Amino acid sequence: MAPMSMALLVLCDYLAILLPKIAHPLWFAALTLHITMMVLFFSFQISNFKFTNIFPSWFLYPVGVISSTLAGSTLGHTVFSQNMAMVCIAIYFVMLPMVLYRLVFAGKLPRPARPTLAIMAAPVNLSLAAYLVNFPNPDPILAGALSGIAITMTLLIYLCYFKLMRLKFQPSIAAVTFPSVISAIAMQRLTTWFAEQHTQWVWLHWFGFFEITIATVLVVWVSANYLKMYWPELSFKLNKPK
Repeated sequence: MAPMSMALLVLCDYLAILLPKIAHPLWFAALTLHITMMVLFFSFQISNFKFTNIFPSWFLYPVGVISSTLAGSTLGHTVFSQNMAMVCIAIYFVMLPMVLYRLVFAGKLPRPARPTLAIMAAPVNLSLAAYLVNFPNPDPILAGALSGIAITMTLLIYLCYFKLMRLKFQPSIAAVTFPSVISAIAMQRLTTWFAEQHTQWVWLHWFGFFEITIATVLVVWVSANYLKMYWPELSFKLNKPK
């Protein structure tokens, strides 16, 4: 549910300019859904807590709610968006050591959950994009820290893709799409800021182009495999010799 509500909140960022009358109720509904599911998720996890149950997907609810700030300022909720962005960034820095400790010292992830490693790139890139959107004069130290972690995490998950792509396709592999797309969006925001304030770093737009290419390929690949999984007869018709 978290990716769905986050996707709707990101969509509102574009609708807020094109169709604000639709964007506002959709934004409120998606935010309400996200917070409700977050309360239910952590209520269950706390009552059945095991350290080995901590996965990268735990970032999705507490940090993922920062998606609401992308459209929040445009819709007139500037103070809410700025405060929410800072709270979510703080939560990310608190959770990151805990999740990394679990991944390194608490055993391997179960095979079906391994594609969720791709999620490691999503929260920091989302935080970076939201920070640059909501603060016209971002602090260079915080922006630099988020940028460094975002680029590092993105490169690490690209390395993970080599192994993930060799696994038999399963629905959880869709976890690679959102992090790849939000990484490209964050890099676009970052290079725009660099072009205005720090021109010596503007060359990073080439890395942004590379990220957009990877994201596009992954979305097409996952979509094609979903079609093949749920409509195998479609694949048969396409491959049937004439």
